[in-house]
Amino acid sequence: MRPFVEEIVNVKGDGHCGFRVVARHLGMDEEDHVLVCQALIQELRNHKSDYMPIYDIEGRYNKILNGLYPPKCTSGIAPVDKWMTTPDMGHIIASCYNRVVVLLTLPEMGGVCETYFPIRSAPPLNPHSNIMCLCLIPDHYLHVILKEGCLLPPSCKEWMNNKIGEAEKWHFAFLDRQHAFNELMSKEPKPPKKPTNEHNPIVCDNTPTPKKRNNNLKAWNTWKKKTI
Repeated sequence: MRPFVEEIVNVKGDGHCGFRVVARHLGMDEEDHVLVCQALIQELRNHKSDYMPIYDIEGRYNKILNGLYPPKCTSGIAPVDKWMTTPDMGHIIASCYNRVVVLLTLPEMGGVCETYFPIRSAPPLNPHSNIMCLCLIPDHYLHVILKEGCLLPPSCKEWMNNKIGEAEKWHFAFLDRQHAFNELMSKEPKPPKKPTNEHNPIVCDNTPTPKKRNNNLKAWNTWKKKTI
């Protein structure tokens, strides 16, 4: 995907980073991430019947909805239950703002790159414009600005199974670019498998395990060097 990336922008890492990316893409200030969450809450509440087939159970729907409300303490880092989650919220963002939303992940994270389309509306005259792209690195989202005509990852499976009416036209509008993405990914070298101790188990004593270092910035720098 490197040749198709125009720019990568880091946003503030305070637990609201995913919503900050959305606000920034919409031309708003990063601090307007609160307004983004309000719009997504309205979308989810007004069209609950559209989302229930995707989320399957009431408990999951309520968990996603509650995650969009601001935390009780607005200072410091937001708790994990207030972080943006994908694919859960990719559908809401795409439908709320009626545009394509792309999620990119680092290969070493084992995640899936995918595309979210609006679940109920038909595409506009030019659906290829203004594509929103988020890149998920460990515990953080980056704003990725894609070049015109960029390749797109496959459609999210939940969208494929639950799209409504004319929304199917989104898929047909991007089939060629998704096919080209699959072709490109098939040629990419696979990350090496991590070594295991399956045949040489480690016997642990009572020594406390050191805390794992946060590799957030390291992962971002690696992605940036590879991309630019």
